[in-house]
Amino acid sequence: MKNSFTPLAVKVKPSGRKKLISKSKRMQPTEKDELMLSVCQSMLLGEITTGGALKKLRIQMLSINQDQYARMVGVTRKIISEIEGDKSKASASVLNQVLRGVGLSVMVMPRDKYLQEQLIQTEKQVLDNLIAIKS
Repeated sequence: MKNSFTPLAVKVKPSGRKKLISKSKRMQPTEKDELMLSVCQSMLLGEITTGGALKKLRIQMLSINQDQYARMVGVTRKIISEIEGDKSKASASVLNQVLRGVGLSVMVMPRDKYLQEQLIQTEKQVLDNLIAIKS
């Protein structure tokens, strides 16, 4: 089955760097947030890999193919393909560069599920306290 992707328009930034812009219907910020949270939760639960998350966000959020995305983030299409296929040996720096295009970054997490839960719970308490202070 062949995927069809919407072509991109090119906009030149004041710095002279080209920015690729999808001509497809843009997702609303709330839709992007919901998709991002859903993908991140799936990653935390081990239901999807980093490569799978990148592919899902690239296609659903940006509606672009690997070559277009590679040009957007400044790497080769081969690197994107390897990451999405979970066959990459890319450094954390390259992985961050690639993930940044879909709003993600590399994060160190304990492998132990109990410790992951403890970490998430602690972060939630910190965020709740910050929200309470700002209110």
